[in-house]
Amino acid sequence: MNIHTIIGRLVLGSLSVLLIVLSLGTTGCAVHSNGMTLPNPYYMGNRVQYFPRGTEFPFPNEAASMQESQHDTF
Repeated sequence: MNIHTIIGRLVLGSLSVLLIVLSLGTTGCAVHSNGMTLPNPYYMGNRVQYFPRGTEFPFPNEAASMQESQHDTF
C-alpha cells in the first residue's frame, strides 16, 4: 500500500466518524409518537400533568332530565 492511500483512508475515516458524532449530538432523542413526545434529554425536569378523576357517568344532568321526562309520561 502506498502512504498516500493510507493517509487518504485515515482522513476519510476520521471525517466520517466526525460527521456521525456531530449528527448524533445535534439531533437529540425526542420521539413524537401517538400524540406524545417521549423522553428527551430533559424529561426529568418536565412538570407533571395531573388530570383529576371525573364522574363515573359523564352526563348526569342529561340522565336526570330523561328520567324526569319518563316519569311525566306515565
